[in-house]
Amino acid sequence: MSDSEQEEDPPHLARYREYKRKQAERRSNRNRNNLPPPQATEGGGTVSLFDRVVNDRRTVPLLKLLIWISLLLFFSHHEFGSVFFLASIPVVVWQSLEEYNRGPRELSAYSVFNRNMERLEGTFTSEQWYQRRVR
Repeated sequence: MSDSEQEEDPPHLARYREYKRKQAERRSNRNRNNLPPPQATEGGGTVSLFDRVVNDRRTVPLLKLLIWISLLLFFSHHEFGSVFFLASIPVVVWQSLEEYNRGPRELSAYSVFNRNMERLEGTFTSEQWYQRRVR
């Protein structure tokens, strides 16, 4: 085919090529320590690596895990490790049920944890089961 007869890439292929190009560009921009380049701020300055690490969303759970392991070791040394472990289970469950883990309109699979006990679309309820059973 000649260039004039050649068709344009489908949108998904164009997005993939753009993604690969940006990925290669990011790789070439890294310095020797394999760190991303400093990011510019609105004021013209740059954000330090420390600020980026501290403000990273993955840092807080990692920090919580390190504190938990440290406390577990401390209590284990004083022969209360199993008590600390058992006491931390409800805390972990409670933390995982908080709303910040979900988006503003993202619903839990369990309606009791949603505002106004809102159910997921297509949920099979006991009322529906009873109506089918009575017929």
